[in-house]
Amino acid sequence: MKVKKFIGDNMTEAVNKMREEFGRDAVVLHTKTITYGGFLGLFREKKIEIIGAYDDSDQASNANKNQSVSKVEEVQPEVSGETKIYKATIKKPQLTTIESSISPVKELYQGLIESEISPELASQIVNSACNEVKDRQLSFIELRERVIAKIASYVKTVEPWDLDGTQKIVALVGPTGVGKTTTIAKLAANFSLVAKKKVGLVTIDTYRIAAVEQLKTYADIIGVPVKVAYTPKELQTNVECMADMDLILIDTAGRSQHNRMQITELKRCLEGFNPEVHLVVSATTKYQDVVEIIEGFKDVGIDRLIITKLDETRRYGNMLHAAIAANVPIAFLTTGQSVPEDIEVADSGKLAGLIVGE
Repeated sequence: MKVKKFIGDNMTEAVNKMREEFGRDAVVLHTKTITYGGFLGLFREKKIEIIGAYDDSDQASNANKNQSVSKVEEVQPEVSGETKIYKATIKKPQLTTIESSISPVKELYQGLIESEISPELASQIVNSACNEVKDRQLSFIELRERVIAKIASYVKTVEPWDLDGTQKIVALVGPTGVGKTTTIAKLAANFSLVAKKKVGLVTIDTYRIAAVEQLKTYADIIGVPVKVAYTPKELQTNVECMADMDLILIDTAGRSQHNRMQITELKRCLEGFNPEVHLVVSATTKYQDVVEIIEGFKDVGIDRLIITKLDETRRYGNMLHAAIAANVPIAFLTTGQSVPEDIEVADSGKLAGLIVGE
């Protein structure tokens, strides 16, 4: 058996390199995302690394060479509709067809369910991936690649702010306990120390004294100014006092998506200067709660998503549901408590790979 490492900008490129050398009968033994260069976990160049193998012995069976071949025409019917999965506009899929189909289709479908993607969306993804190619059989590897590509197409991402002379004001909002303050510290450290931009911090999270002190401690270590606002007017004044800053990051108190009074109060605080609003959602949040959080904070105006605590779960389907429900790009991901290392720019291909279980 021949075994070799292949590296590409994405999964498709890496697999194509493997096939160019080993042929289409090669199989992927292992995949992972690797990074080059960068500093403090941000602005790094991401690559996909795969370990490919090919059994060139005369005794290799066709079954081993063409791993778990699936007949796409057995997956019926195709689910109608696009990505608005929370409305009753999608036909109920015949899940028993997928569940009783041959191994690769069933395995991928069940994997999406285990990742906490809803049965309707999982069926839609797998059927769509299969029906793109109806005139030939797909191996498990090929089908998985198409599923990953389909999921990636549902997830919008966005590049970091370039801060090319225009001041950016960003407010982080969300429920309690999702890591807004720590995320702001990570962003401040990276844009101040890495990108060499002038960064200012403002907090209106005066409900928790510890949160104010935590942000002040981070600001002292990073070497950036921080101000505390107790009223909307003070917030406006503090922002105006930072007119020379390239980036102003605003920390807000955690709010329940069910408390309309708190949401209205938050909206009133921010509407005076129209910041770019990033909703922070934990990857550990349950599917229905994700939908309710996004619906609850829509009145504030959501421009971007930040997904936190990827290190605290192995089921990432809720990130896909969050992206679809909010219909805005995911900007950043956080992967631990360390400041400033555990943050990275969101990448749709990586997210799709996590959801599928790579």
